[in-house]
Amino acid sequence: MRNMNRRLELLLEILFISVILIDGFLLLTSSLMPFRASSSQIIAYFDLFTSILLLIGYLILMRKGDPITYLKKNWNLLIVVIPFYFIALDILGISNNLLIIKVLNLIKVFALLFAIRQVGKYVDEFVEKSKLVYGFSFFLVVLIISSIAFFLAENIINPHVTNFEDSFWFVIQTITTVGYGDIIPYTQTGRLVGVISMLSAIGITSLLTAATTSSLMDKFRKESDKLSKRNSEYVKNLEEKIDNIRYSIPEKENIDNINHDLKEIKSEIKALKDLIEKK
Repeated sequence: MRNMNRRLELLLEILFISVILIDGFLLLTSSLMPFRASSSQIIAYFDLFTSILLLIGYLILMRKGDPITYLKKNWNLLIVVIPFYFIALDILGISNNLLIIKVLNLIKVFALLFAIRQVGKYVDEFVEKSKLVYGFSFFLVVLIISSIAFFLAENIINPHVTNFEDSFWFVIQTITTVGYGDIIPYTQTGRLVGVISMLSAIGITSLLTAATTSSLMDKFRKESDKLSKRNSEYVKNLEEKIDNIRYSIPEKENIDNINHDLKEIKSEIKALKDLIEKK
């Protein structure tokens, strides 16, 4: 039951962290680069969904302790639960090109980084042990920088790159080695960005594979250590019983006790054999 609850919490944490990362990425890129009006609307609704989800998560966490103390320790709570982008675009009708909107979005991105560690206790432990954070960080850095660089290089002369979404689409295709060919670079800088993205894909794959393998090997090593410890305890227990039998035989005190001890030894040897065969 305890393992079941932990798995459920882990799944919820993965959901929260995935939503936070996507929302942070969208807010960051929309504050730096131009998006279509329809895309900006989608980002606003997604930010609203993220804010509501985080509000529910924080309310659940606050029930486990003193709410006032929790608010003092988690100053970013009041920032991440406010959908600034949605309020500006849909409620106030303010253009997303205003500097104040961009600044508020960047502040929220900064606060979302703290929210990841606050709502992802089990995921954070797993990431630190497996070192997956390096692979994901490298992927995000390459994705953001390459998308921005490709847009700045191609936007002026490439008819297929009219907004940031086109640039982002090209980089995603390149990193994943899909390459539909609907967008191709016209400039030397654009080609260089494509080459960097291709080579980065190899590094990202290697990092993620190594991190996953390391995590699995660590788990296998822990299970082996547990089995070795159990076997040592069995052997130690058997040695103690054998010593007791040796001391009792010369004195011929109680044959029944000896038989009882021998039966226990036989039972424990069988259990040890079954344990080894299962392994």
